[in-house]
Parts: sequence; structure tokens; C-alpha cells
Amino acid sequence: MRLIAVDRCGPARRLPSLRAWGEELAAALPVERFGVVGWSAGGPHALALAAVAPERVTRVALVGSMPPPDLTRHLARDVRAVMRVARVSPRLATRSLERWGRKPTPPTGHASTDEAYARGRAESFRHGGLWLARELAYLGRPWGFELGEVTAPVTLWWGERDRVCLPPIADAYLERLPRAELRLVDDTHQLLFTRWREILADVSAGA
Repeated sequence: MRLIAVDRCGPARRLPSLRAWGEELAAALPVERFGVVGWSAGGPHALALAAVAPERVTRVALVGSMPPPDLTRHLARDVRAVMRVARVSPRLATRSLERWGRKPTPPTGHASTDEAYARGRAESFRHGGLWLARELAYLGRPWGFELGEVTAPVTLWWGERDRVCLPPIADAYLERLPRAELRLVDDTHQLLFTRWREILADVSAGA
């Protein structure tokens, strides 16, 4: 398997919507057909790519994904609060995000997952929190595409005990995406990391 990890929306450039980000990425990718995985805030980005390149995206895996703008009420309360601030001014939201980024990551009971999650958190905030504030602002505004434009099969990987992106988000995606299937597992948001072998096998099935 060839695995390509891409940068999501960040502070260096300001694009008008997630659709514009997807169009730029689709133009830059050096492969014709591929599956897409998006975990948490990466979920909407994966959908954007699938919407703008339907003839190239074979399958999509949404893993505990952030919701469409009209369903942010199903997010954890602290995420909703910082998202509201970020939509008004990303810079105002930066300080609280950076405080969160400095906190120890919550233990999951799975040592390799804890280690990977902690490393990822440290790397994410190496240059501050403005990138995440701007990303949350993107995700809380219209994405520039409709979920009906995503014609590839979509697997919704969700933890029954997810307290960040609550399971009702998965139910809404199941109703709105043309070809969606839900896989509800007995995990939390962080522990979905441990399913990576299953997720990659699933998303590569149609390639």
C-alpha cells in the first residue's frame, strides 16, 4: 500500500472553503485512483476531496469525524465553545487551544496508542495553535459542497463511547451520504487509532 499523508487547512494560507482545499489537493496528487481516510477534523477534508474528484476516489473512511456545520450541537461542549470563537476571530481562539495542546493526552489503556497520540499532539502544536483555530473556523462555516456530491462508498467508523464526536453525528452522515455504511465499535475517540489495520484494509478494497 502507498500511504500519502497531507496537511490539512493551516495558518499559512486562507482558502475560501473546504471545497477549494479539496480542489487544490486533487490537482496536486500524483495518483489517479485512491481511497481516502479522515479521522476527527480530517473527516470533512476527506469528504471534500471525494466531492471534487468523484471519478478518482474509490472509497472513503470517516473515523469519528467532525460533523457538518448544522450538526455541531453533537460535538463536545468545549469543542463547540472554541469553534464559536474561532468563527469570529481565529486569533482569539488560539490561546485556549494552545493551553489544551499543552495538557497531557488522556490515557486510553493502550500503550502504543497513548504514545502515538502524545507524539502527534506535540507535533501539531509545535508552531502554535493558530492553524487549528483557522481549521475550526473552516469547519463551522459552509464547506462549499453538498454531501450528496460524495458518490464513493463511505464507511463510518465510530466509537460507541466517543465523547468528542458523538454517535448521533454518524447517524446523520448515514442518512445524508448516498452510499454510507456504519461500523459502530466499542471504543472511544482516541482508541479508534487501534483500528488502523482494519480501516486501511477497508478503504483500499475498491482501489
